[in-house]
Amino acid sequence: MPDDLTMQPPMPDTKWSAGSLRITSRTISAADISARLGIIPDQQFEQGSLTSPRSPNSLRREASVWIRGSGLGNDRWLDEHVAALLSLVDGHREELLRLSADCDLVLFLGFGSEDGQGGCVLPARMLAEIGALGVDVILDLYPPAPEVAAIEM
Repeated sequence: MPDDLTMQPPMPDTKWSAGSLRITSRTISAADISARLGIIPDQQFEQGSLTSPRSPNSLRREASVWIRGSGLGNDRWLDEHVAALLSLVDGHREELLRLSADCDLVLFLGFGSEDGQGGCVLPARMLAEIGALGVDVILDLYPPAPEVAAIEM
């Protein structure tokens, strides 16, 4: 997965979660996605743009990318991120369905925990709402970092 599509986890004290709606397309520009939805993205990248603008030799994007985060802090529960994103697109469902013909729509969720424990409940009603939008869900889990054994001298 390209670097700009992966979540970069914060340095958590214990647990964290995040969520975003990500739309990619090889035929519709990110600017057109914004115009059609009437929603301003947090990030957008156009097809053919450099993956690293500071490096002219970097790869070019194969698709346009439109990203809108939940707007919530990483200390909130995962289902709260999903609810915020569903609320964001509530008045734009028909256009999302039209976009799904030419775009990949993904609810991108991340969760991490230093102690390796955690979870959440996504209620059936919420899952049905996601399914009705035709949006795929990616759950990216970040396990705790392995402890480095101290070297005795």
